[in-house]
Amino acid sequence: MTKFDELLGPTLINGKGEEVPTSSVLEGKKYVMLYFSAHWCPPCRAFTPRLADAYNAHIKYLENSSKVDGSDGSAGLNDGNDGEIEVIFISLDSVLSEYEHYRSTMPWYSVPHSNLWQLNIKDDLSKKYSIRTIPTLIILNGEGGEVVTRNGKGEYSAFFKGDYQLASSGCSIS
Repeated sequence: MTKFDELLGPTLINGKGEEVPTSSVLEGKKYVMLYFSAHWCPPCRAFTPRLADAYNAHIKYLENSSKVDGSDGSAGLNDGNDGEIEVIFISLDSVLSEYEHYRSTMPWYSVPHSNLWQLNIKDDLSKKYSIRTIPTLIILNGEGGEVVTRNGKGEYSAFFKGDYQLASSGCSIS
């Protein structure tokens, strides 16, 4: 059992709603981002599309950079570490249908709703990372699971490459 199997449970759900082994999803990732959110939270519903844009832009950046292949035999723009990021949705939704609907708006993996509640994953992770407000994005080292930053919501742009609009941190007053 890997560190992330212990943290997140044995399986995650992909975008198609299929359960896949946690270890295979997160194997070799440089960073694992834990996204604590819920459909009933207006700031979450505002931040989720911004994070999804960054995630999708990063994937597009990697696809485009892997196509760039110099005539000198270079591998292109991608240094090999850029793609080693995965986001995992940790839902605070208690109602399955609300979880499913909200999860369907996200391009990344999710902890299964049943595991969040039956295995106490939601409570254990909330306690471990001192989650007091949502949305919260905790960025972990993919090798050992150590916290890289607890301010992933404010720092995600340092990890994702590509063109996307940054999330605002609040209201602007002129």
